[in-house]
Parts: sequence; structure tokens; C-alpha cells
Amino acid sequence: MRVNARLDDSYIEKLEFLKQATGLTLSDVVRESVDRYFAQVRNEVDGRHAELDGLVGAFDGLPETPVDLSAEYKRYLWSDPAQSSDGA
Repeated sequence: MRVNARLDDSYIEKLEFLKQATGLTLSDVVRESVDRYFAQVRNEVDGRHAELDGLVGAFDGLPETPVDLSAEYKRYLWSDPAQSSDGA
């Protein structure tokens, strides 16, 4: 893929520095930069998904699972259990 981008002088200076510091071509610097940014964002997204995945099915099959959990999840997540009269 060919990439055409408009960059101001500060980015040109950064790219030139990276080329000189690493000995890589401009194309290699861009590829390496995309790879690193991709890995960073992928890790962040995977981390968020892992947090949510931990909740999915967490209550499945437990005898104390409230029957109205899907409709009242906010109340269960953010209410103080000590204030609940029914213990839920």
C-alpha cells in the first residue's frame, strides 16, 4: 500500500530523527511505528475485553443469582448491599 500524508514540520523532524537514529528507511520507520502503535492499542482493547469477559457468565448457575439481574444490573453494581432489605 502506498501512503500519502500531509505532515507539518514537527513530524518531518521526528521522522528524520528516527531515520538517522535507527538507520532505517522512511518506509521502515513508518512500518515499525504502525506495528508498535497497533500492538499498544490492541493490548488496551484486549485488556478492556478481558475485564468484560470476566463478568460474562460470572453469575451463571449460582443459586444466589438474582432473577432480575439483566434488567436491574445497575442497581446491583452500584448499590450498597448493606442497605438492601432483601440482601440482594
